[in-house]
Amino acid sequence: MASYSDTLNYIFNLRGGEIDLRLHRVEQALSLFGHPERRYPAFHIAGTNGKGSTAAMLQRILSAQGYRAALYTSPHIASFTERIRIGDREISPEQVVELAELVRDRSAIAGIGLTFFEFVTVVAFLYFAWSGVDVAVVEVGLGGRLDATNVLLPEVAVITTVSMDHEAYLGSDVLSIAREKGGIIKEGVPVVGGAFLPQVENVLREIAAAKRATPFFLGRDFSVDLKDSDRFDYSGLEWKLADLSLALRGRYQRGNAAIALGALEVARVAFPVSETAIREGLETVIWPGRLEVISNHPTVILDGAHNGEGVRALVSEIRHFQGEKKVRLLFASMGDKDWPFMLKELSGVASEVVLTRVAMERCADPHRVAETLPQEMPVRIIEKPVEAAEYLFGSAVMSETILVAGSLYLLGEVRPCLVAAARAGMAGRKPVEV
Repeated sequence: MASYSDTLNYIFNLRGGEIDLRLHRVEQALSLFGHPERRYPAFHIAGTNGKGSTAAMLQRILSAQGYRAALYTSPHIASFTERIRIGDREISPEQVVELAELVRDRSAIAGIGLTFFEFVTVVAFLYFAWSGVDVAVVEVGLGGRLDATNVLLPEVAVITTVSMDHEAYLGSDVLSIAREKGGIIKEGVPVVGGAFLPQVENVLREIAAAKRATPFFLGRDFSVDLKDSDRFDYSGLEWKLADLSLALRGRYQRGNAAIALGALEVARVAFPVSETAIREGLETVIWPGRLEVISNHPTVILDGAHNGEGVRALVSEIRHFQGEKKVRLLFASMGDKDWPFMLKELSGVASEVVLTRVAMERCADPHRVAETLPQEMPVRIIEKPVEAAEYLFGSAVMSETILVAGSLYLLGEVRPCLVAAARAGMAGRKPVEV
């Protein structure tokens, strides 16, 4: 049997890491195992932003109710096993090796060449079936209509937000992207959505009508009322829940919580949950890298915002919590993202920008990125992310705030060292010379 590191190396190099949105390959591969994805009900979640947080909340509430609830998300931040979990437990490295070997051998014999995400999706669905889960909460990888996860026939389809991202694959305008994400709507399956632009909502309503699927939208069929920075009320089809508390920071997360509650309310006959489970799930949910504060002295905030909508929400939250106080920003982005817009927004709350690059060919060149910053903005280029993070943390005074943003891949590279530094109390050490 292969080692775990050899297995991950094999998976990450499948078909050169290409993105090829099709369904037939993953359907064929799943058929080799008797279609494990049909052995359990699911919640299927798409969206430009917020889908991971919403999925985490859904799964946590279902788990608090006592269901054996699975969660499949992407990408991971620190460990591959983050992608596949049941309850609070991630799939083990040994299980990854065993299942990967099985999927690799059978798909090779059948002549099925899977991409990275297709392969991992088959592994996840097979793992959930073999583990006897009661329900799976599944996050779409990219888009929806042709995403590998779209072989599911869920209890509820969920679409959190629709905005510009991945235009090369999903379309150059927001309505094209809405159609791709609306592709997860299935015949007769209710769809729960966020608050959309009127033209986006109309597209999703048209798709739902063609599929005879009943739509429910935030702000129309259910709502959230923000009471203060910590608590909110939910008003739904029948549920009225007051003074809810959410472990995840950010006002926008309350909207994601409302979407999760809307999906649970729509599925309440198949998956009844108590108010106690709802409150426990929201109060204990963990979703790293989304407005995550890992240190208070200095304050260190990690946020995976990597598109225009996400960065706007992040900047709004920074201004809400910081007021006029600026942050020291560590930034890297994939080259195919709208990084000029993201950096322009983020530089408005930054007193200094440190640019770096992650170890991916897609990453934007920090020297080119630096050219777009205003001349008066202090900027430093540190090619290696860990060294960049160590510089910022080591040179920060106790009252400063460090913000890491621009890419989840950047968070994956620097989070472990920053968490370790915060735990070791390194705030008072001498500045790092770079």
